[in-house]
Amino acid sequence: MTMREKIRASIAHRNVDFVPINVETTAGFEKNLAAVVGEKNVDAALGNHMLRKKYKRNKKLENGDELDLFGVTWQTSKDGGDVGIVKTYPLEHCELEDYAFPAVCEDLAEQTLAALEAEKERYTMFSITMGFFERAWSLCGMENLLCDMILEPEKAERVFDGIYEHHDKLLDIILKRDFDAVYFGDDWGQQNGLIMGPEMWRKFIKPKVGKLFSKIKAAGKQIVLHSCGDLREILGEVIDMGVDVYNTVQPEIYSLKDLKKEYGKDLTFYGGISTQQFLPFADVKEVREKTKEVLDVMMRGGGYILSPTHAVTPDIPVENVLALVETGREYFK
Repeated sequence: MTMREKIRASIAHRNVDFVPINVETTAGFEKNLAAVVGEKNVDAALGNHMLRKKYKRNKKLENGDELDLFGVTWQTSKDGGDVGIVKTYPLEHCELEDYAFPAVCEDLAEQTLAALEAEKERYTMFSITMGFFERAWSLCGMENLLCDMILEPEKAERVFDGIYEHHDKLLDIILKRDFDAVYFGDDWGQQNGLIMGPEMWRKFIKPKVGKLFSKIKAAGKQIVLHSCGDLREILGEVIDMGVDVYNTVQPEIYSLKDLKKEYGKDLTFYGGISTQQFLPFADVKEVREKTKEVLDVMMRGGGYILSPTHAVTPDIPVENVLALVETGREYFK
């Protein structure tokens, strides 16, 4: 079996003598990694088994901020860490009638697809970041959006409609091409429960995201859902929507044993090694022990991808990440 076939087999919950590994990194950590291992290519240094390419093109502004495709201005960190902080919300002081949702950027989609199709060994993912709820709050502001969902639901619905239509047209372009999965990034949870609550999620988010997911599945692609936080209230519904892989699986929130027992036959878990409370503070021995402990639980019957819970930041020692990867590689030896 090729690496790609082994990952597909594991996602299909077939036992394979292979631990899929994927470690996403920030620019700051990548500098630290290159200094330790002498290799600037992160995938080569860590031996990642998956390739994710983002449908994302931000314009760099003179003051260092970035402007995204939807007109949102971001303040980004110097070390390239994570997403950034929104500085201007296009719909905060603007009527929806005065805002034009962007057309699909076809040349960017083609560029992203070309990079995925050039990869012959690894599992490939076309990544839609700021998927739906995140895109809506980045346009309106979090407080404004949540208030609109309660007080002005028709206004909120029109914002979600515009986002849905953009993504639907994007899927029309990409789904005929050769890649494995659509990686859909949309944070719905907080440390305890959903940001918007289950009723509002079911009213505004589930119907339209569900239609997008149905379209993806009809095209024979898998769905990787990245959604930080606590989704326990809706995880069964997420499975019913067709999600194959769930990331980030934060151990601060979930009991991995309970999660695997209740949902492990239907869902592949991707993550599970905490970047919040463990990797920055542990030593190498502790990382090896924790990684093996997690693998012992999550690899039963397949359905697990070994990974930190989020992109690795510069405060995490390189040695800890290398220990995680090495433990995964050695697990079946």
